[in-house]
Amino acid sequence: MEIDVRGDIIGNDDKWIYDWLEWDSTCPDDVKSALQTMPAGEKLIVNINSGGGSVMAGQEIYSLLHGRKDVEIHIQSLAGSAASVIAMANTCKMSPVATIMIHNVSMSGASGDYHDMQKNAEILKTMNSALAEAYVAKTGKTKDEILKMMDKETWITAGQALEMGFIDEVEELQTQITNSICGIRLTEEIRQQVTKEKELQNKKEQLKKELLNDLDKYGV
Repeated sequence: MEIDVRGDIIGNDDKWIYDWLEWDSTCPDDVKSALQTMPAGEKLIVNINSGGGSVMAGQEIYSLLHGRKDVEIHIQSLAGSAASVIAMANTCKMSPVATIMIHNVSMSGASGDYHDMQKNAEILKTMNSALAEAYVAKTGKTKDEILKMMDKETWITAGQALEMGFIDEVEELQTQITNSICGIRLTEEIRQQVTKEKELQNKKEQLKKELLNDLDKYGV
C-alpha cells in the first residue's frame, strides 16, 4: 500500500480548502487513515515529493510513522523543510536525482512589540532544537552539527544524504541504452498499456470473426 506525501504539509483543518482548490497537500489525518486501513501484513510505502509546510503537522506525521516496522519511506523528488523531518521517521530510500533540504523554522504573520519579537525568537530557536532531534536520531550527528546545517539552509543530494546518514539507501534507476541523442519515447508503462489495448482489440476482432462465421452458417 502506498501514500503520497505531496504538496504542502498542512494541518487537518485546512485540508478541505486545499481539496476544494484542487491543490496537492498532505495532512496528519491522511497518513493516519492510510495506517488504519492498511491490510494486515502489508507495508506502507510513503512517497515524498514536498517542499514542506506546517512544522506541527510535520511533527505529527513524523510521530505517526516513527519506529514502525511496517513503514518504508521513499524520497522521489524533494523532501524539504517539514517534509525532510517526515523522511527521517523510518527506513528511507531516495531517488538518485532527489534532494533533501533542511533549514531553520520560520514564522509568518508575527506582530507585537520588541518583547513579543524576542519571545518569538526564543520560540523559533526551541522549534529548531526540537526538529533537529529527528535529524540527530537518523544520522548520529551531534545536535550542534545539525543546527549549523539548518542555520545555513543545506541542500543535500542522494549521495551526500547516504554518506551523512540521512537515508538508508539510494534507489537504482532502471536504465535503457539507446542509439538516439534524445533517447526513446516508449516507456515501459506505455508499452504495457498498448499491449493491453492490442490484446483487447484482438479479442474484439476474434469475436467479430466468430459472429460473421455464425451468420454465414445460417445464410444471413
